[in-house]
Amino acid sequence: MIKDLIKLYENHNQLVLLEIVYFSISIISFSLAGIVALFNQSLGVSILIIPLIALIAGVMNVVAWSLIKLIIDALMSRNKAKKSAEKSAKKA
Repeated sequence: MIKDLIKLYENHNQLVLLEIVYFSISIISFSLAGIVALFNQSLGVSILIIPLIALIAGVMNVVAWSLIKLIIDALMSRNKAKKSAEKSAKKA
């Protein structure tokens, strides 16, 4: 698992690493909150805010990244279409 994370870092996949960290924090803190809730219910419930924040941050990063990628892809395809139209106009 560590080797896979190192490969992701070397391949400049920081978004994937960030998402893995957010969701790992969420799962670990959710489990910790469950264990703590067995002994002290109010403390366990208050710890549940950590996975909630991690999940919200992770989902917001995925949504933001998807929107950015969508906009960049649209701009790149528009530029390609414009360049190909200019090339065909020059040939004619």
